[in-house]
Amino acid sequence: MKRLFWLLSMSLLPLLAACPGGGGGTPSLVISPKPSTVTAGTTVTFNATLTNATGTINWTLSGAGSLSATTGTSVTYTAPASVPTPANVTLTATSGSLSDSASFTIAAPATITVAGTVIGFNLQPVASAPVVITSGSTNLSTTTNASGAFSVAGVTPPYDATVVSGNQSLIYKGLTRTDPTLVFIGVTPGASRSASLSGTVSGGAGFPEPANHVTKTAFGSPEAVDNAPAATATGAYNMGTVSWFGPTTTTGNIHALQWLFDGTGFPTDYKGYGQKLNVALSDGGAFASQNVTMSGVSEAAISGSVTLPAGYNLASKRMSVGFADRSLIEVLADSGASTNFTYTTPNITGATIQMRITAGNAAGTSVITTKPGLAVNATGVSIPLPAGSDLSLPPNSATNVNNSTTFSYTPFSGGVHLVVFNGPGTNPDYVVVTTAASTTIPNLSSVGLGLPSSTVYSWNVLGAAPFASVDAAAGPGGWLAVYLGTAEGSRTVSTNRTFTTAP
Repeated sequence: MKRLFWLLSMSLLPLLAACPGGGGGTPSLVISPKPSTVTAGTTVTFNATLTNATGTINWTLSGAGSLSATTGTSVTYTAPASVPTPANVTLTATSGSLSDSASFTIAAPATITVAGTVIGFNLQPVASAPVVITSGSTNLSTTTNASGAFSVAGVTPPYDATVVSGNQSLIYKGLTRTDPTLVFIGVTPGASRSASLSGTVSGGAGFPEPANHVTKTAFGSPEAVDNAPAATATGAYNMGTVSWFGPTTTTGNIHALQWLFDGTGFPTDYKGYGQKLNVALSDGGAFASQNVTMSGVSEAAISGSVTLPAGYNLASKRMSVGFADRSLIEVLADSGASTNFTYTTPNITGATIQMRITAGNAAGTSVITTKPGLAVNATGVSIPLPAGSDLSLPPNSATNVNNSTTFSYTPFSGGVHLVVFNGPGTNPDYVVVTTAASTTIPNLSSVGLGLPSSTVYSWNVLGAAPFASVDAAAGPGGWLAVYLGTAEGSRTVSTNRTFTTAP
């Protein structure tokens, strides 16, 4: 009898390798998902589920790619960067006598058509500029049209976009969007327009102004902004040359604001505000007698606080009155160390308040955060500043630098970096736009902008935030509005370093 029980127990051992989990059902092991294809260069997480059984799950791979682990209830498969030969892959999970497999084929990524636009630092289109779209080892070339537009088909994302204008180059790294706007820093294309603008301000507390009074004027249009103080004795203002790009005529408004200031230079009482609407300036014209009459204006107050990153000191808090035509009148610059503020504001219909905060650290890096569009009576305004980018490597005055040299810097929190390499004279300049905290000087010998030998260059890092990716920074209008302070956000500027290229 004992021998019979022993024989029965031995016959059950194979069934216990994946032990029943209770419930009396049939044990099983199932993998999910089971895709028919996996795109090259991507990852997929596979799960294995044991039913009515317990035990260790082991994973094996037949074919190209790699696994994050060989045991466990889930595993991440990483496909090769390109389609292998053969392209068939089988992933198998086993637990005792139970097993299941997922078989799939590595497929080439879908291609896209990149239809983008290149604009200069003045928002004007960059025409006839060579554009190179690089994906892996594939380069696709085209040229921008008169509107700064370009189109390249058959692009496998992610891709880099390189634009060339004269001796200057612009490189956006790691794009995936189909409609990038590429902002060419340092390039101001198109015809420059200008006109002179002057006039006289009246009303308010009158002219000559009483003691501790000041009057400022501003012009704003879709293409141009300018400003000038009014003379204390007469109320006359002269903006000199108002400049813009684009159409031969620009139409905007003139604003005038007068206030009483205290011993710290802060406004305490606004005496008058006036505007002159629909002032048309034509290229080359002189527009005198553009007079503005001010009427009384009441006061409000804005209050809030600034949060500084570690290691940064507050340099200034600036407050401006903003108008819908983009013009600004700055009414105070506070260099005090306090991170809290309460300021008197003018209660002007349609006007808003712009706060601009500047801070710096011991490395010489500065950060400027702009918060526009605030109500004139806003309270509890919170303005946090991100830490800027400090230069790391190479050290200042480095030598033997080439296209393989890594340039590193601390990351600009939540933003993109514009790594600027400036050469002397007509030597090539390079601007690399990236979210990474390091880059190299791109090799652009193929477009005639190879890195010259034995040449002293300078480099620094600019940045704009908030942009979660280079794709986000290449959206409509690009990063330019944030960098120029016309949209809410922050910008950073590092110190400059020099290096000498290899012989």
